[in-house]
Amino acid sequence: MTQSNIKQILDTLEMLQEQLLSLPDDMILSIDPRDNDSLQRGAAFIKSFNENLGLFTESSRKIALQLKEHFGINPEEEELEQESENHARRERIIKELDNSAPHYLTEDFTYKRPYGFVLENNAFKGLKTWKSLYMHLLASLERTDAQKFRALVNEERFISKRGKPQFAASEQLLRVAEKYDEHFFVEVNLSANMIRNIIVELLQHFKIQPETMKIYLREDRNAQD
Repeated sequence: MTQSNIKQILDTLEMLQEQLLSLPDDMILSIDPRDNDSLQRGAAFIKSFNENLGLFTESSRKIALQLKEHFGINPEEEELEQESENHARRERIIKELDNSAPHYLTEDFTYKRPYGFVLENNAFKGLKTWKSLYMHLLASLERTDAQKFRALVNEERFISKRGKPQFAASEQLLRVAEKYDEHFFVEVNLSANMIRNIIVELLQHFKIQPETMKIYLREDRNAQD
């Protein structure tokens, strides 16, 4: 099996996970709150689906990690280009991104895939997943205020009413944890719109206006080709 085949498998796994995570968002919209039967059937489906999705997500994540480590590749990083320090390079990335329409955090991103984003002095292109966008956004926020960033693990606004944190010092505290570093883990069992909502909260927490963040989608880029 060639590296090209492995990259395609990894891309497919990541895309499938994110699309499946978005399905419950769609299902909720199809439930009629005035119809008890619709509520019951919809809730039962979502509950069962989420349980099965959890098993799939964990298994596919382990498979992806195994493939990346064995073959020494990471397709998510291959096309990635980012810049925050060099003004000329940053402007070049922004100019390329602006060939397609920017999108904002008020939009619905169900079943859509990111390609890049611009926020303050940071410009990224070549992204493939919302998880990758999310992790790079977090890195940008750490550069903005490292002390405030590290305190996110104890910030109440990022802990759900059921006591589930979005950030933790231990991966055992999260459902599906992505390692940021040895002492910081991120919950990534999230749909595109859930990531969007958390990003809005994060930007507000860091005193950054959410409407200043521009997101560029692969669908728009592909339409240009």
